[in-house]
Amino acid sequence: MSRERLGTTGQLGCFLAVLLAAVLLGGVRAGIALAFSLGLALLFYPSALRIGRSRTLWTFVVMLLASGALWLGPADARVGPIAVSSQGLAAGLWMALRALAILIATRGLAASTSPGELAGLLERLGLRGLGFTLGVAVNLLPALERSSCRTWDTLRMRGGLRHRRRLTLRLATLTVMSNALRRADEIAIAAEARGFGLQRARALPLRRGRLDGPVIASLAVLVALLAAWR
Repeated sequence: MSRERLGTTGQLGCFLAVLLAAVLLGGVRAGIALAFSLGLALLFYPSALRIGRSRTLWTFVVMLLASGALWLGPADARVGPIAVSSQGLAAGLWMALRALAILIATRGLAASTSPGELAGLLERLGLRGLGFTLGVAVNLLPALERSSCRTWDTLRMRGGLRHRRRLTLRLATLTVMSNALRRADEIAIAAEARGFGLQRARALPLRRGRLDGPVIASLAVLVALLAAWR
């Protein structure tokens, strides 16, 4: 199966199925949700598996495991001088598995579906104007990332992190938020100048795939079985 065989609704169905599986399956069964997410990624959006190269992802996983071992459940073991909880470590592991499943599905949806397609789907569902709002939010992400990097580099080069770090971080946060709001305001003004309005919003055409119907039906049955298995 290739990714092109799924359209917008099929890709969105995969994402929602993984999300529901991660919510319904807790404890040891969280591994099933992760396996389900990995299987869909291998079949329809293998590029999503590149998320495994991210150091930030594995740092997040380690933080979940460490926080669970340190603060969840009674301490019944020791790692050197640190008292840890095996029950909390297990809980952190289950949370990490569910988070990985959702992150892979999210990465797959972002890689295989454009914001315009999602906006068109929202417009067709009767949520008028929400597609434009989604487009603005997605458009802000690269600008927000650039603003954050530039602000951080400026502070680091000027030695702002050596003294009064809390004040410096607050000012950096204020700078990034101000730039994001200014960018959003510019987009809104440009849209208003071009005559954009909710009454004239049109739903964009959706990309259709040959396997949309069978995949969505199969996923619906599978999610129903998982819900009955709780």
